[in-house]
Amino acid sequence: MAYSIEHDEAAGAAIARIVREQIARAREQLMDRKAPIEKRVHDARKRFKEIRAVLRLVREPFGAQFDVENAWYRDAGRTLASARDADAVLEALGKLGEAKPLPRATLWRLRRLLKKRRASKDELSRHIDGALALLQTASDRIDSWPALADSFDSVADGLARTYRNGRRAMTTATATRLPDDFHEWRKRVKEHWYHVQLLRHVWPDVMKPYASVMETLSKTLGDHHDLTVLRSIVATESRHLGRRTFVVAMLDAIADRQLELEREAETIGARVYAEPARKWLARMSNYWSTWRGN
Repeated sequence: MAYSIEHDEAAGAAIARIVREQIARAREQLMDRKAPIEKRVHDARKRFKEIRAVLRLVREPFGAQFDVENAWYRDAGRTLASARDADAVLEALGKLGEAKPLPRATLWRLRRLLKKRRASKDELSRHIDGALALLQTASDRIDSWPALADSFDSVADGLARTYRNGRRAMTTATATRLPDDFHEWRKRVKEHWYHVQLLRHVWPDVMKPYASVMETLSKTLGDHHDLTVLRSIVATESRHLGRRTFVVAMLDAIADRQLELEREAETIGARVYAEPARKWLARMSNYWSTWRGN
């Protein structure tokens, strides 16, 4: 089934089912010997992020169990994240080259440096084996989760929090223009995007395009963050990247592209977060009630 709450499912059953399915998908992806090992790690990390988003949706009714589950999937994701970082920056460099003219000599040296930082196949395999060994335990814990009421109240606090946090993070980022604040906004956007996907069936004609917009915003802010990491590497390793004028040109290209991405994100964000959280939540509640026939 899909990463969404179905019409005929009780809220608690839907949450448990979705998490079980994401665990099963993560296991399958990690064990898929036909796929490149980097892709296996990347796809499994997505599943862990999706699970954490589900858990945040029911944070209040879960109580102390939320802290246990959230910490487990956070740590599991971090283990795989370290194996993915260099590839993400390489992808950012490729996108930058498509958007901006870059000095060839510095580009070549930077690519070579980043490739050397990539995790080895053996290291990736160890990360995968470690994650696989723990996934069954995570699945078994679901049987002891707290019961959830089959009502909008079970998800209302989680929905309101992620929307409100995203709205506040946008305000902060657009005021300070600091990379860390844009990264924080990106994390809040991603949570909200996952939650919108979970509610896609409450009114598909509205929620599907809304989810698409949230995905675009998440990717825009993700590209911005990857360029922040790239900029830090260029500045730190500048002595290995050729002439100073070429390094400066590379840093200028990164700054120009980040400014473009910030403007794109601000334009989308102003529309996404136009409503106060209370008003947005009331609208979602009405969609839910109509959907469920309450």
